Amino acid sequence: MRTNSAQKSSSSSSSMLPALAKGFGPAGVKRFPYINLVTSTIRNKREGVMNDGCDFDLVSTVTKTVLDKGTANDIEPCTSGDSSIGRVHSHSMPLQLVVRALRQRGKGWRRISANRVRTALEACGQLAPGIISVVGPEPKSEESEVDSDPNRGLIVQQTIDACSTMERLLCEAKSKAHVSFLPTLDHVASARLSSLSHSQLLELNTDVAEVVRFWQPSAFNVSEVNALVTRIEALARVVNQGRFVTARLFGSRNYGLCSNLSDVDITVSVSSPRGSGAQETDASNRSFFRDLAALLRKSAGFTRVINVSHARVPIIKFVFVTPGKYRLEGDISLNGSKGLAKSRLIATYLGLDPRVRQVLSVLKLWAIRRDITNHNTLNSFGLMMMAIAFLISRKVIPPLQMLATAHVTPQAWARLAKIHHSPHKIAMLYPAINSASAPTTPENASFQLGGSAVRCLQSGADLPEWTVEGTRAYYLNGGELNRWRSPNHDSSATLLFDMFRYYGFEFNPRLHAISPRLGSTTIPRASLYHLPPLDSETTIADPNKWRNKVRLLAIEDPFDLAVNCGRNAPPEWVEGLLWEMRRAAWTLLPTEHHHNRHHAKQHSPLDRLLLPPTEKIYCDPGIWASAYHRALEPPLPGSMAPVFDPAVDCVPDRTVDLEGLENAQLRDSLALPIRPPNPVTLPGQMRQTF
Repeated sequence: MRTNSAQKSSSSSSSMLPALAKGFGPAGVKRFPYINLVTSTIRNKREGVMNDGCDFDLVSTVTKTVLDKGTANDIEPCTSGDSSIGRVHSHSMPLQLVVRALRQRGKGWRRISANRVRTALEACGQLAPGIISVVGPEPKSEESEVDSDPNRGLIVQQTIDACSTMERLLCEAKSKAHVSFLPTLDHVASARLSSLSHSQLLELNTDVAEVVRFWQPSAFNVSEVNALVTRIEALARVVNQGRFVTARLFGSRNYGLCSNLSDVDITVSVSSPRGSGAQETDASNRSFFRDLAALLRKSAGFTRVINVSHARVPIIKFVFVTPGKYRLEGDISLNGSKGLAKSRLIATYLGLDPRVRQVLSVLKLWAIRRDITNHNTLNSFGLMMMAIAFLISRKVIPPLQMLATAHVTPQAWARLAKIHHSPHKIAMLYPAINSASAPTTPENASFQLGGSAVRCLQSGADLPEWTVEGTRAYYLNGGELNRWRSPNHDSSATLLFDMFRYYGFEFNPRLHAISPRLGSTTIPRASLYHLPPLDSETTIADPNKWRNKVRLLAIEDPFDLAVNCGRNAPPEWVEGLLWEMRRAAWTLLPTEHHHNRHHAKQHSPLDRLLLPPTEKIYCDPGIWASAYHRALEPPLPGSMAPVFDPAVDCVPDRTVDLEGLENAQLRDSLALPIRPPNPVTLPGQMRQTF
């Protein structure tokens, strides 16, 4: 079913919505349900409405009427069936007989339609198909109600205890409609890992360091990927008729945070014909891409090649099976120098401190195992920028784009803090890009006029003006980085917990932007013209338009400063992500923060952290109201206020037993190893994940 069908209004019945839009499914908006589906689900539960739009009282009354009338028109006894419902024999009953019996009940029933009765009976049939089954087509008009054709009605399986069985089943269904919410985990906001014993912290840090080994492809896999890049470069040269062509890896394969099955992102650099204008170059590049795709389709090993020419950045998507039987998926882009520069920036940060690689390795694995990252919402690059900005703010690594030396004194950190709190100083640091679209305000006047040169935080000297594709792309690299010494001595496990806790509880996406360039997660959105703060009325006036209007998550690209890496994430997804961050912090806490301490001690915190989401926990869209309620503050009429009230609904009997359900999940299935023993022969579930 197409994704846009999930964007129907709350007036549509849940049976009309795709199953993957109900809070459980692949990454992206399907992982976190739409806000209107959350509100309608909870209101239906509180009004006693079943999934198909029928209330329980109606179904109960209709069922009792059918069973009372089920004495006529005997048909052949049914010899098969479920003995648990005590089946004796079956009867055929015209639908209009039930309708007439209901209309005789009194004033409130005189206008009940056959269609409504049929819907109630279908709901009953889903609960107990062995007792009542609806057959025949749906009545098309009122005239069809007097049709005595028994095939246009229902089959009643009369049983010894049919009435009591139906009453029990309806009670069970009603109990499942109990309103419950995901835990807010507010107690985690003030928790610290310092309460861990020395041995517990050592064990947790060991597990975190072990994840790094997971993101190391085998030497054989690396050689096959390099051979693929060389082959694509050779084919590109054939297409380009001898002109200069190079093919290089970028992304996770470039900076080394990948597995054997990670995507292969390749950029092909092609020299343009001399004297050609912009239009001629664009036409030449599109022709080159078209011919390259055609040649790849004919080349051995490529099982699928798609030329996506209509994208903002045209790419060729491919699937290639290596001689060693690795199935590699990847993209080929043209002249992607920015992608290379961003990959090298991440690689430089990874090499500054081993804790950076450890934190980013766990973060990436967590995001994949929890079905969070997705190219349609937030990709792994955006997640990396969130982590790097946090680590700079904790002084684990320096802001490389703001320095000419790796010797950073407290005075330099103090200057950076002053910049963070000054809209004017922030505006002075932005080069003149897209100035025509920038609003004219005193704060960004220097932005429009070109501003002053960016100066080193430590020395005050002007930083070099390196550019890539017309964009400033300077960052400190080279041997100078050997001088870096971090003043932060927290362990990687502590940093990981603090990052999850910060984003889950302290980060306010409505007010703050994340800027890895400035090394801050709290840059006021008002200071950045291209990432303005959200107007509360715009945010909550019409939730159905959120996906088209609201950009709740603002992550500044380190080079393309006018690009928001979180621009594709709908508000529901952002709030779902932040709840997942809260859950992640909770999983890393010592056992005294868990209700079942004995069971919590039986598993590593990383086992629970990396548990995949299951339908048993997350299939009910209504449970997400506790995670979404902040997105609608301050409450207005028709907002989430009547659906979820923290002061009323944050009580044990209305809270999902997350720990108990996850404990059962841990018991029922062995936790997947952090690193498979043989990276070539991965288990089926792990192969799907990576």
